[in-house]
Formats: sequence, structure tokens, C-alpha cells
Amino acid sequence: MKAFSLMELIFVIVIMGILSFIGLQFIPDETLTTDTQILKEKVLQKKSNALGYKFIGNSDYVCITFNKDILNNEDKNSNEKVHYKFKSNIEVYGLNNGNTICFDNAGRPFDGEIDENLTKIIHTNIIISLKYKNNEQNFTIYPITGSIR
Repeated sequence: MKAFSLMELIFVIVIMGILSFIGLQFIPDETLTTDTQILKEKVLQKKSNALGYKFIGNSDYVCITFNKDILNNEDKNSNEKVHYKFKSNIEVYGLNNGNTICFDNAGRPFDGEIDENLTKIIHTNIIISLKYKNNEQNFTIYPITGSIR
């Protein structure tokens, strides 16, 4: 007969499992990079949504809160088909009023809610730090313009 025995098949399956496990150890974890890129895109989306919002919406500004739980729940409540879940811990440096940045209809970043006298407009760099499995990535929101790098 020209067939494989059950023992030979089990042996091949075990070897394939061991090789798969070893191979997975060499695939880099891109969670931190993905979280950083998506958070940058969310900030830019909020800023672009705020531009001109005074003329077409009910509010003069759009805000984003840098909190993993809030961002994950925000995605669940949206009508988007794809929901992304942040896994990195998010820390914000340079804000005085919590972890919320608002953009007015000119795209200017504010520390918390927007005021007409521009007293809460951001004048220092805001550093957003994402940490995951002892690794860290940062990006900066620049004052006045709200540009990101």
C-alpha cells in the first residue's frame, strides 16, 4: 500500500506547528506604529472637520480626548464599518486642562474648550506619547497652527 500511517501524519502536523510557532516569533509587532498612525489621522480628521464648521454646523469647534477607552467607544458609536481598537496607553504632555484638544473653525488648537478671547489657545508643543509593551512612539501637535509631526 502507498498511504501514510496515522503516526506519520501526526508527526508532520506537530513539526508544522513547531515551525509555525518559531516563525511567528520573527514577525514584528506593529501595534504601536498602527496606533500612532491612526491617532494622528484622528487628530487631523477632527481638525479638518472643525475648519469652516461655524458656517455649516451648530458648534464652533470639534474636540478629541486622548484616552484609550474614550477613543475605542467613540469608534463603536460611529457609523463606520471598520472599528479600530487602540491597544497602546496614551499620555499627553503640555496640556493644563486634561487630555482634550479642541480645534476652532480656523483650525487653531485649544487646551480644552474654545474661548473667544483666545486665552486657552495652545502656545507650547503638545507631545502625545503612545506606549505598548515597553516601546514608545511620540508625535507633536504644534501651537497656533495645529500641525502634526
